[in-house]
Amino acid sequence: MKKQKFPINLFLPYLGFYSAQAIFGTYLNLYLNDVGFSKTQMGMFTSLSTLLVLIVQPLWGYVSDRSKTKNRILNLLLIAGATTILGFYLNINYWWIMVVNCLFCVFYNPVPPLLDNLSLETLESSKSIFDFGHIRLGGTVGYAIGVLTAGQLMQNQYRRMFYMISLLLLCAFICLQFVPPVMGYRQKAKKSSFKELLSDKKIFCFIFMNFIFSLGTVIYYSYYPLYFTTIGGDSQKVGILMFVTAVSEVPFWLIAGRLTERFGYKKMMVVAAVVTGLRWTTLSIAMNPLAAICINLTHGFCFVTLNYCIVTYINVHVPRDLRATGQSMNNMVTTILSRVIGGVLIGYLSDIFGVPTMLRLAGAAAFIGAGIFSVCYHLIEKKEG
Repeated sequence: MKKQKFPINLFLPYLGFYSAQAIFGTYLNLYLNDVGFSKTQMGMFTSLSTLLVLIVQPLWGYVSDRSKTKNRILNLLLIAGATTILGFYLNINYWWIMVVNCLFCVFYNPVPPLLDNLSLETLESSKSIFDFGHIRLGGTVGYAIGVLTAGQLMQNQYRRMFYMISLLLLCAFICLQFVPPVMGYRQKAKKSSFKELLSDKKIFCFIFMNFIFSLGTVIYYSYYPLYFTTIGGDSQKVGILMFVTAVSEVPFWLIAGRLTERFGYKKMMVVAAVVTGLRWTTLSIAMNPLAAICINLTHGFCFVTLNYCIVTYINVHVPRDLRATGQSMNNMVTTILSRVIGGVLIGYLSDIFGVPTMLRLAGAAAFIGAGIFSVCYHLIEKKEG
């Protein structure tokens, strides 16, 4: 039997895109802080741009499912993102930055679920022996490289981040050209009803838990780097913090498939939620950079488990011609909606009560969410027999 080669053509687009995401997510608020914006104003940037994405996100999934090839939509998003990010250099006026940030996020935010869908479809059609986790590991490696090298290159000059992001998105676009075309499925064949997607109650359990987790990540990625600088961190240490956070994912992406197969979705999700609660709670009391860095080693298990479970569940249980829509719906409700709610509210409350208090609240939400998920999932399984 011919030995299969590792699908590096799928791995590399993740590497490029998540390197860009690492820089944007980690350093944008540090840049905004440098030019004089408050946490509340930063929250407004996040919420308004994400509210716009909340409207267009389902559209991108819908268009991808109906496009001649799904690659075409991703190509468009990556090129548009690489172009619009450069608009940050034109002005530092509040409203100008608001417009540029909104426009960039319209193209940038929809990429992850569509890239996941493209990769899963390609692995399935090629009957690859490699698991999705092995491919998604490219995102982790890219993220780690992005935060570490960007911190070193910028040297607290955060304005440099935008051309770095543009170049990385262009690299992801170039790498994507080596991925075989993945056809849309809603052209002449029988069309699945959107009700089929909504009828699967377990999907809503996953999305609920992912939403709870995402509220904590809004605090961590948007506001914790600012707090981290008050306990002894600088741009290089922020880079190290995010590098360690990303690297902690590596072993879990490699074994996520085997762990889920052995223990099942329910147990994996509940344990991940509990560990997440412990992570946010202990991080809220860490008073030096080294302690914070060590605590974030738990990120790998939590993040990988939650993401692997829901992405693979959708790919297995959702009709083939609705998978991009399903992945986009998950991204819309969890990542995007949590930013709309969390952006203004969490930014405002962080100004009043501080980041540590918000982390403790996120920890409490994770513990409560674990209990709700466990009960609801059990009741659905019991009803299904």
